[in-house]
Amino acid sequence: MLSDQSPIALRRRRVFETIDLDLTRDRISRVLQPHELSPVKSTALPSNWPFYLDHIPVGRIDIGAIYFGESHVHVPEFADYHLFIMCLRGAATLSVDGQQQHIKGRQGILIAPGEQMRASFSQDCEQLFVRISREALFQHSGIHQLQFRREVDLASPQLGPWLRQLATIISDDHTVCLLDATPRLVHDYEQLLLSLLLAGQVHQDASARNLSIAPACVRRAEAFIHSDYAEPLTLANIATAAGVPPRTLLASFRKFRETSPIRYLRDVRLDAARTALCNGTANTIADAATSAGLFHFGRFAQDYAERFGELPSQTLRKHP
Repeated sequence: MLSDQSPIALRRRRVFETIDLDLTRDRISRVLQPHELSPVKSTALPSNWPFYLDHIPVGRIDIGAIYFGESHVHVPEFADYHLFIMCLRGAATLSVDGQQQHIKGRQGILIAPGEQMRASFSQDCEQLFVRISREALFQHSGIHQLQFRREVDLASPQLGPWLRQLATIISDDHTVCLLDATPRLVHDYEQLLLSLLLAGQVHQDASARNLSIAPACVRRAEAFIHSDYAEPLTLANIATAAGVPPRTLLASFRKFRETSPIRYLRDVRLDAARTALCNGTANTIADAATSAGLFHFGRFAQDYAERFGELPSQTLRKHP
Protein backbone atom coordinates (compact mmCIF):
# COMPACT_ATOMS: atom_id res chain seq x y z
CA MET A 1 0.00 0.00 0.00
CA LEU A 2 1.16 3.49 -0.83
CA SER A 3 0.19 4.81 2.58
CA ASP A 4 2.44 2.19 4.17
CA GLN A 5 5.53 3.38 2.29
CA SER A 6 7.91 6.08 3.44
CA PRO A 7 7.97 8.47 0.46
CA ILE A 8 11.66 9.31 0.86
CA ALA A 9 12.31 9.94 -2.83
CA LEU A 10 9.23 12.12 -3.17
CA ARG A 11 10.21 14.18 -0.11
CA ARG A 12 13.53 15.01 -1.77
CA ARG A 13 11.69 16.50 -4.77
CA ARG A 14 10.09 19.36 -2.87
CA VAL A 15 8.93 22.14 -5.20
CA PHE A 16 8.14 24.65 -2.45
CA GLU A 17 7.50 24.99 1.28
CA THR A 18 5.75 28.11 2.57
CA ILE A 19 3.01 29.55 4.76
CA ASP A 20 2.02 31.94 1.93
CA LEU A 21 -1.37 30.87 0.55
CA ASP A 22 -1.06 32.85 -2.70
CA LEU A 23 2.31 31.28 -3.45
CA THR A 24 0.85 27.86 -2.65
CA ARG A 25 -2.04 28.39 -5.05
CA ASP A 26 0.27 29.61 -7.81
CA ARG A 27 2.86 26.84 -7.53
CA ILE A 28 0.28 24.05 -7.39
CA SER A 29 -1.44 25.57 -10.44
CA ARG A 30 1.78 25.24 -12.42
CA VAL A 31 1.88 21.48 -11.89
CA LEU A 32 -1.87 20.82 -12.06
CA GLN A 33 -4.04 23.73 -13.23
CA PRO A 34 -5.53 27.01 -11.96
CA HIS A 35 -8.03 26.43 -9.15
CA GLU A 36 -9.73 28.11 -6.22
CA LEU A 37 -8.08 27.35 -2.88
CA SER A 38 -9.43 28.80 0.33
CA PRO A 39 -8.50 27.81 3.91
CA VAL A 40 -11.09 27.23 6.58
CA LYS A 41 -11.16 30.59 8.36
CA SER A 42 -11.32 29.22 11.86
CA THR A 43 -8.22 27.10 11.41
CA ALA A 44 -4.94 28.42 12.72
CA LEU A 45 -1.96 27.02 10.82
CA PRO A 46 0.67 25.63 13.18
CA SER A 47 4.04 27.29 12.55
CA ASN A 48 5.67 23.89 12.06
CA TRP A 49 3.13 22.85 9.39
CA PRO A 50 3.98 24.81 6.24
CA PHE A 51 2.21 24.20 2.95
CA TYR A 52 4.22 22.19 0.45
CA LEU A 53 4.28 20.35 -2.86
CA ASP A 54 6.53 17.40 -3.74
CA HIS A 55 6.67 16.38 -7.38
CA ILE A 56 8.23 13.64 -9.54
CA PRO A 57 7.50 13.75 -13.29
CA VAL A 58 7.54 10.45 -15.18
CA GLY A 59 7.08 11.46 -18.80
CA ARG A 60 3.47 12.55 -19.20
CA ILE A 61 2.60 11.30 -15.72
CA ASP A 62 3.13 13.50 -12.66
CA ILE A 63 3.33 12.01 -9.17
CA GLY A 64 3.17 14.33 -6.20
CA ALA A 65 2.18 15.06 -2.64
CA ILE A 66 0.37 18.19 -1.48
CA TYR A 67 -0.35 19.64 1.92
CA PHE A 68 -2.31 22.87 2.43
CA GLY A 69 -4.11 22.31 5.72
CA GLU A 70 -7.86 22.40 6.23
CA SER A 71 -9.05 23.95 3.00
CA HIS A 72 -11.72 24.01 0.34
CA VAL A 73 -10.80 23.56 -3.34
CA HIS A 74 -12.88 24.21 -6.43
CA VAL A 75 -11.85 23.16 -9.95
CA PRO A 76 -14.57 24.31 -12.40
CA GLU A 77 -13.39 21.91 -15.11
CA PHE A 78 -10.48 19.50 -15.23
CA ALA A 79 -8.17 20.01 -18.19
CA ASP A 80 -6.94 17.23 -20.48
CA TYR A 81 -5.80 14.85 -17.78
CA HIS A 82 -7.09 12.18 -15.41
CA LEU A 83 -6.30 12.82 -11.74
CA PHE A 84 -5.94 10.09 -9.12
CA ILE A 85 -6.12 11.30 -5.51
CA MET A 86 -5.68 9.42 -2.25
CA CYS A 87 -4.81 10.48 1.29
CA LEU A 88 -1.43 9.51 2.70
CA ARG A 89 -2.87 10.81 5.98
CA GLY A 90 -6.06 12.57 6.95
CA ALA A 91 -9.26 12.54 4.91
CA ALA A 92 -11.13 14.43 2.21
CA THR A 93 -14.68 14.79 0.97
CA LEU A 94 -15.05 15.45 -2.76
CA SER A 95 -18.04 16.29 -4.92
CA VAL A 96 -17.30 15.45 -8.56
CA ASP A 97 -20.01 16.51 -11.01
CA GLY A 98 -22.42 16.52 -8.07
CA GLN A 99 -21.56 13.03 -6.78
CA GLN A 100 -20.00 13.01 -3.32
CA GLN A 101 -17.25 10.66 -2.22
CA HIS A 102 -15.24 10.41 0.99
CA ILE A 103 -11.64 9.26 0.65
CA LYS A 104 -9.47 8.01 3.47
CA GLY A 105 -7.19 5.05 3.99
CA ARG A 106 -8.00 2.49 1.31
CA GLN A 107 -10.34 4.63 -0.79
CA GLY A 108 -9.13 6.83 -3.63
CA ILE A 109 -10.71 8.61 -6.56
CA LEU A 110 -10.01 9.03 -10.30
CA ILE A 111 -11.34 12.25 -11.80
CA ALA A 112 -11.80 12.53 -15.57
CA PRO A 113 -11.13 15.41 -17.98
CA GLY A 114 -14.03 17.84 -18.16
CA GLU A 115 -15.39 17.03 -14.69
CA GLN A 116 -15.92 19.62 -11.96
CA MET A 117 -14.69 19.14 -8.41
CA ARG A 118 -15.41 20.72 -5.06
CA ALA A 119 -13.42 19.27 -2.18
CA SER A 120 -12.81 19.75 1.51
CA PHE A 121 -9.59 18.48 3.10
CA SER A 122 -8.97 17.82 6.77
CA GLN A 123 -6.33 19.76 8.72
CA ASP A 124 -3.96 16.77 8.68
CA CYS A 125 -4.69 15.67 5.12
CA GLU A 126 -1.71 15.02 2.86
CA GLN A 127 -2.77 14.13 -0.66
CA LEU A 128 -0.92 11.87 -3.02
CA PHE A 129 -1.86 12.64 -6.61
CA VAL A 130 -1.11 11.08 -9.98
CA ARG A 131 -1.78 13.34 -12.97
CA ILE A 132 -2.07 11.32 -16.20
CA SER A 133 -2.16 12.96 -19.61
CA ARG A 134 -5.30 12.18 -21.57
CA GLU A 135 -3.26 12.16 -24.78
CA ALA A 136 -0.79 9.65 -23.32
CA LEU A 137 -3.64 7.32 -22.40
CA PHE A 138 -5.16 7.68 -25.86
CA GLN A 139 -1.87 6.93 -27.60
CA HIS A 140 -1.32 3.92 -25.32
CA SER A 141 -4.83 2.45 -25.37
CA GLY A 142 -6.28 3.65 -28.68
CA ILE A 143 -9.38 4.79 -26.76
CA HIS A 144 -9.92 8.51 -27.27
CA GLN A 145 -12.74 8.94 -24.73
CA LEU A 146 -11.42 6.70 -22.00
CA GLN A 147 -13.49 6.69 -18.82
CA PHE A 148 -12.34 4.99 -15.62
CA ARG A 149 -14.50 3.93 -12.74
CA ARG A 150 -14.32 6.91 -10.41
CA GLU A 151 -14.06 4.98 -7.14
CA VAL A 152 -10.63 3.45 -6.55
CA ASP A 153 -10.31 0.50 -4.18
CA LEU A 154 -6.71 0.65 -2.98
CA ALA A 155 -7.04 -2.89 -1.58
CA SER A 156 -7.96 -4.32 -4.99
CA PRO A 157 -5.59 -7.16 -6.03
CA GLN A 158 -5.99 -6.08 -9.67
CA LEU A 159 -4.73 -2.58 -8.89
CA GLY A 160 -1.91 -3.84 -6.67
CA PRO A 161 0.82 -3.94 -9.38
CA TRP A 162 0.12 -0.30 -10.33
CA LEU A 163 0.19 0.83 -6.70
CA ARG A 164 3.41 -1.08 -6.04
CA GLN A 165 5.13 0.63 -8.97
CA LEU A 166 4.01 4.01 -7.64
CA ALA A 167 5.28 3.02 -4.19
CA THR A 168 8.68 2.15 -5.66
CA ILE A 169 8.97 5.52 -7.35
CA ILE A 170 8.02 7.61 -4.33
CA SER A 171 10.10 5.59 -1.85
CA ASP A 172 13.25 4.61 -3.78
CA ASP A 173 15.61 7.48 -4.45
CA HIS A 174 17.82 5.29 -6.66
CA THR A 175 14.90 4.68 -9.03
CA VAL A 176 14.17 8.40 -9.32
CA CYS A 177 17.85 9.16 -9.93
CA LEU A 178 17.83 6.63 -12.76
CA LEU A 179 14.73 8.28 -14.21
CA ASP A 180 16.46 11.67 -14.01
CA ALA A 181 19.46 10.33 -15.92
CA THR A 182 17.82 7.97 -18.45
CA PRO A 183 15.15 9.37 -20.82
CA ARG A 184 14.49 5.94 -22.30
CA LEU A 185 13.74 4.57 -18.85
CA VAL A 186 11.28 7.43 -18.27
CA HIS A 187 9.35 6.33 -21.37
CA ASP A 188 9.39 2.68 -20.25
CA TYR A 189 8.13 3.55 -16.77
CA GLU A 190 5.43 5.80 -18.23
CA GLN A 191 4.20 3.00 -20.47
CA LEU A 192 4.36 0.46 -17.63
CA LEU A 193 2.30 2.69 -15.34
CA LEU A 194 -0.30 3.22 -18.08
CA SER A 195 -0.53 -0.52 -18.80
CA LEU A 196 -0.89 -1.43 -15.13
CA LEU A 197 -3.57 1.20 -14.53
CA LEU A 198 -5.58 0.01 -17.54
CA ALA A 199 -5.23 -3.59 -16.35
CA GLY A 200 -6.18 -2.81 -12.77
CA GLN A 201 -8.95 -0.18 -12.90
CA VAL A 202 -12.32 -0.74 -14.59
CA HIS A 203 -12.68 1.47 -17.67
CA GLN A 204 -14.68 1.83 -20.86
CA ASP A 205 -14.84 3.75 -24.12
CA ALA A 206 -17.20 6.59 -23.26
CA SER A 207 -17.80 7.33 -26.94
CA ALA A 208 -19.78 4.09 -27.18
CA ARG A 209 -22.51 5.79 -25.15
CA ASN A 210 -22.72 8.78 -27.47
CA LEU A 211 -23.27 7.41 -30.95
CA SER A 212 -26.21 9.72 -31.64
CA ILE A 213 -25.77 12.60 -34.06
CA ALA A 214 -24.95 15.74 -32.13
CA PRO A 215 -27.80 18.28 -31.93
CA ALA A 216 -27.85 21.33 -34.15
CA CYS A 217 -26.66 23.66 -31.37
CA VAL A 218 -23.40 21.70 -31.06
CA ARG A 219 -22.83 21.71 -34.81
CA ARG A 220 -23.54 25.47 -35.00
CA ALA A 221 -21.12 26.08 -32.14
CA GLU A 222 -18.42 24.00 -33.83
CA ALA A 223 -18.85 25.85 -37.12
CA PHE A 224 -18.63 29.20 -35.31
CA ILE A 225 -15.49 28.13 -33.45
CA HIS A 226 -13.77 26.96 -36.63
CA SER A 227 -14.55 30.24 -38.40
CA ASP A 228 -13.63 32.63 -35.57
CA TYR A 229 -11.17 30.71 -33.36
CA ALA A 230 -8.55 33.48 -33.49
CA GLU A 231 -10.98 35.96 -31.90
CA PRO A 232 -11.26 36.42 -28.09
CA LEU A 233 -14.27 34.10 -27.77
CA THR A 234 -16.09 33.28 -24.53
CA LEU A 235 -18.63 30.63 -23.66
CA ALA A 236 -21.33 33.31 -23.89
CA ASN A 237 -20.22 34.27 -27.43
CA ILE A 238 -20.29 30.65 -28.58
CA ALA A 239 -23.67 29.97 -26.96
CA THR A 240 -25.16 33.05 -28.63
CA ALA A 241 -23.91 31.83 -32.02
CA ALA A 242 -25.37 28.39 -31.28
CA GLY A 243 -28.74 29.88 -30.27
CA VAL A 244 -28.96 28.28 -26.83
CA PRO A 245 -28.15 29.27 -23.23
CA PRO A 246 -24.54 28.58 -22.10
CA ARG A 247 -25.65 25.88 -19.68
CA THR A 248 -27.52 24.01 -22.43
CA LEU A 249 -24.54 24.20 -24.76
CA LEU A 250 -22.16 23.02 -22.05
CA ALA A 251 -24.37 20.02 -21.25
CA SER A 252 -24.71 19.14 -24.95
CA PHE A 253 -20.96 19.25 -25.53
CA ARG A 254 -20.33 17.06 -22.50
CA LYS A 255 -22.90 14.51 -23.65
CA PHE A 256 -22.06 14.36 -27.36
CA ARG A 257 -18.43 15.45 -27.51
CA GLU A 258 -17.09 14.48 -24.04
CA THR A 259 -15.56 17.94 -23.72
CA SER A 260 -16.63 21.55 -23.23
CA PRO A 261 -17.00 24.33 -25.83
CA ILE A 262 -13.98 26.15 -24.41
CA ARG A 263 -11.88 22.98 -24.43
CA TYR A 264 -12.99 22.35 -28.02
CA LEU A 265 -12.00 25.92 -28.91
CA ARG A 266 -8.59 25.43 -27.32
CA ASP A 267 -8.00 22.24 -29.34
CA VAL A 268 -8.99 23.98 -32.58
CA ARG A 269 -6.53 26.76 -31.76
CA LEU A 270 -3.76 24.27 -30.99
CA ASP A 271 -4.42 22.47 -34.29
CA ALA A 272 -4.20 25.80 -36.14
CA ALA A 273 -0.93 26.68 -34.39
CA ARG A 274 0.55 23.27 -35.29
CA THR A 275 -0.49 23.71 -38.92
CA ALA A 276 1.23 27.10 -38.99
CA LEU A 277 4.43 25.62 -37.56
CA CYS A 278 4.38 22.68 -39.98
CA ASN A 279 3.65 24.56 -43.19
CA GLY A 280 5.94 27.50 -42.52
CA THR A 281 3.30 30.24 -42.34
CA ALA A 282 4.60 31.18 -38.86
CA ASN A 283 8.23 32.21 -38.44
CA THR A 284 8.26 31.83 -34.67
CA ILE A 285 6.41 29.91 -31.99
CA ALA A 286 4.95 33.17 -30.70
CA ASP A 287 3.60 33.97 -34.18
CA ALA A 288 1.96 30.55 -34.42
CA ALA A 289 0.36 30.91 -31.00
CA THR A 290 -0.93 34.46 -31.34
CA SER A 291 -2.27 33.92 -34.86
CA ALA A 292 -4.37 31.09 -33.42
CA GLY A 293 -5.66 33.22 -30.52
CA LEU A 294 -3.32 31.77 -27.87
CA PHE A 295 -1.51 34.42 -25.83
CA HIS A 296 -0.36 32.59 -22.68
CA PHE A 297 2.88 31.15 -24.07
CA GLY A 298 3.78 29.00 -21.06
CA ARG A 299 0.35 27.40 -21.03
CA PHE A 300 0.46 27.09 -24.83
CA ALA A 301 3.65 25.01 -24.70
CA GLN A 302 2.22 22.73 -22.00
CA ASP A 303 -1.12 22.22 -23.77
CA TYR A 304 0.65 21.71 -27.10
CA ALA A 305 2.88 19.00 -25.66
CA GLU A 306 -0.09 17.21 -24.11
CA ARG A 307 -2.04 17.24 -27.37
CA PHE A 308 0.75 16.37 -29.81
CA GLY A 309 3.38 14.61 -27.69
CA GLU A 310 6.10 17.17 -28.43
CA LEU A 311 6.92 20.80 -27.70
CA PRO A 312 6.25 23.54 -30.29
CA SER A 313 10.02 24.03 -30.59
CA GLN A 314 10.42 20.37 -31.59
CA THR A 315 7.76 20.74 -34.28
CA LEU A 316 9.46 23.88 -35.57
CA ARG A 317 12.84 22.12 -35.76
CA LYS A 318 11.31 19.30 -37.81
CA HIS A 319 9.71 21.78 -40.24
CA PRO A 320 12.24 24.63 -40.66
